[in-house]
Amino acid sequence: MTIRKQLFISFISSIVISTLFLLVLYKMMWFDVHQTLVLTAFSLISSLITVMIAMTFLVPTIHRLEKLNLQTQKVSEGYFNIEKIDIHTPRELSELNDSFHYMVERVQDQMTQIQEEQTEKVHMIQNLAHDLKTPLASIKSYSEALKDGVIQGEEPERHAHQVLIDQSERLSQMFDDLTAVVTLSDASRPQSAIQMDQLLLPIFDAFQQRIEEEHRQLDLRMPKQIPRFQQDKVALERIISNLIDNALKFSDSGTPIIVEIKEDDTHQISVSVIDQGIGIAEDDIAHDRTYRVEQSRNLQTGGSGLGLYIAQSLAEQIGASIEVESELGKGTKMMVKFPMIEETS
Repeated sequence: MTIRKQLFISFISSIVISTLFLLVLYKMMWFDVHQTLVLTAFSLISSLITVMIAMTFLVPTIHRLEKLNLQTQKVSEGYFNIEKIDIHTPRELSELNDSFHYMVERVQDQMTQIQEEQTEKVHMIQNLAHDLKTPLASIKSYSEALKDGVIQGEEPERHAHQVLIDQSERLSQMFDDLTAVVTLSDASRPQSAIQMDQLLLPIFDAFQQRIEEEHRQLDLRMPKQIPRFQQDKVALERIISNLIDNALKFSDSGTPIIVEIKEDDTHQISVSVIDQGIGIAEDDIAHDRTYRVEQSRNLQTGGSGLGLYIAQSLAEQIGASIEVESELGKGTKMMVKFPMIEETS
């Protein structure tokens, strides 16, 4: 039932009740016929005046409600690009209008973000599928060559076996990265007390053999005193490991890797990984998602391009951010900055 019908029924009901009340009084001989008619006429006139005054205020409100209802229908159909209705009175309707449009803006922002993430994941999977072709083709060709006896001799066979091992490891790494992307969750992540040097030690140990093989130097620059803090240790280890792995991947053997730790006045810690590698073009840095930054470099070096995507996703989950500074041909600085939550007793 519409508001107009409710008002009409209320108006008729009030007239009927008033008339019946006067008739009852007449029957009880409180009034004579003339007085009853006069009172009935005055009752009708006062009811009409009341309705006119009420409609003067209510009709514009009803029109505003109808406009707001049309907008809710548009939103329910997936059309979010609507103009805000100018409503100042009544206050309750004005507040409802403000809340509705605020909700629409939030939903629109979330929908846009979801669409961007879905588009990015599609591109990521397409690129990954393309990247899978190279090691698969290499494995297939070398396997067939070994089977058919095309490759003969100890040294050529050893080389072929090494290629098969390397390409298999590359495939394994791609699938590990893809699994990590699929299992990323926005769920609450457990925090634990962390000492910075104890966090970095196992990370550096994991890269030690690779650094020695490539004749590199890992230079750690860290203040003497960084207090213990609360954070997600697993996420931080994965983020920092991915940044170091990318620095090694996109710089030449023999060049140093610098890991710089800083604490600022806003109780935030930054971990910067600096290399002297191929660098990143300025246009690629302008993109929001670091996946695109890494993908632009993987076009030159190969790889899945998922490492920084995983790092960025984990950073968002723990309230951190990843920033990139780079100069093409000279090197890159990637910094993760995260809040240092005070250790609870």
